[in-house]
Amino acid sequence: MTTHCLSARCLLHCGRADKFRQTDGGLAAETEGEEAVYVSRLYDSGREGTEWNHVFLDIGRDVVPQLYVWLFDRTDGEQERLLQDDVRAWFNKNRETAQYHSNYRNMLLYGNGGGRYARLAVRLPPGSGKAAAFRGYDLSFPRESFTDYLPAIYRDNPVLQRFLAVHQNIYLELEALMDSLPEKLDHELCGRNQAVRLARWLGWGELARQVEEDVLRKLLQRGIFLAKKKGTCSYYVEMAEILTGRKAVMIEEAARGRAVVLIWEQPEKGRERHLEWLKRNVPIGLEIEFVILHATDRLDGQCFLDRTAYLAEYESELTKQGCPIESLRLL
Repeated sequence: MTTHCLSARCLLHCGRADKFRQTDGGLAAETEGEEAVYVSRLYDSGREGTEWNHVFLDIGRDVVPQLYVWLFDRTDGEQERLLQDDVRAWFNKNRETAQYHSNYRNMLLYGNGGGRYARLAVRLPPGSGKAAAFRGYDLSFPRESFTDYLPAIYRDNPVLQRFLAVHQNIYLELEALMDSLPEKLDHELCGRNQAVRLARWLGWGELARQVEEDVLRKLLQRGIFLAKKKGTCSYYVEMAEILTGRKAVMIEEAARGRAVVLIWEQPEKGRERHLEWLKRNVPIGLEIEFVILHATDRLDGQCFLDRTAYLAEYESELTKQGCPIESLRLL
């Protein structure tokens, strides 16, 4: 039975919220400083009287959350209907009956009653700032105390359990951070801010803050392979394709250190601006142009014809001797 919801993207699939809005970094109050309430779905341990272990919140460091947990053996259909209809009304009615209440991110769930079912609620009090993003939570069972690792004479000692619980909380929080590391490195699951951070590690800091989210995640997906090819022709072709979403090819003049990347279709509105970043990141000594076909009429040092154009046969009016090609000038 899944007892966690640590992905910022699916929190609303794990419960119901009032005055929360979905953001790239998780849930945040609809209006900064406004009170917001989140109530999780019901979790079932499968055994009556279960002593649950702990609950951990992943939430902004600048906020003091109010965390409530209810443990019980019997469900109430009327209460479930009220929760579906009005999250705020359900919370106000039941907040005083929560067996466990804390202003911390990590709370032990034994010593004050147990139950087969568990439900938690998180309240952001009025005045919480922008950093109050709620990214997820983790519930665990059955009860586990560090006294279980001690000789039998020290076990089941409530005073010692409470003393070790402080160290247990610190350890479990560090363990939860390590467990969440794979998600933070996953280009599909991490939030927008974390995706930008990963892109900075690959040298795309300025670009990462400008591109659309789908482009950013595509860059991260191909990041390791692209990083190995920086400065090569294939790098600029693939980067142009990712940034514009259009097919691209390259024409090289290797002897002169020049090349042209041709983008075959007009990109979606606004995406052509990303090519400016590519131009600024061409190695010294190379000259690379980025040309969007169907959007250019160029006759300069290098002549480009739109791919829908063609050269027809014609009768030359030049003399038999002709003239040097260098003397020709297109007007």
